[in-house]
Amino acid sequence: MSTESTKGVRLAYIASFLTPLTLMISGIFAVIYSAYKLNKGTDELSYTHYYTIIRTFFYFFTFFVVLGVTAATTTGMLAGAEYWVYSPLLHKVLQAIPVVGLIIAGLAIVKWFIQHIRGLKLLKANQPIEL
Repeated sequence: MSTESTKGVRLAYIASFLTPLTLMISGIFAVIYSAYKLNKGTDELSYTHYYTIIRTFFYFFTFFVVLGVTAATTTGMLAGAEYWVYSPLLHKVLQAIPVVGLIIAGLAIVKWFIQHIRGLKLLKANQPIEL
């Protein structure tokens, strides 16, 4: 694999790695860059890495959208129930929802970082990612 091809994949990995910290701006850049490189044609090793960057971005994007919608819906339903029937248990559950969501999101972000570190290690060893 050429050095230029490796630099492009590394650039996409770094941009994608920073996605949780840049509020998706760098991730969008990584996806666009990866799709551009795939469209131009590339060797098999680069292909697997670019494809994985795109796939990972959309998996996690979908996960966070579902997490947000679920938390909002659950909070709304419990707030409505608490309005009609006050219960200390409902009140505690309502206060716990953001904490549980934060924990789940934190674990997902850690998994995001681990996947990108694994991909960079495979790239350094000139190994494709299993699709």
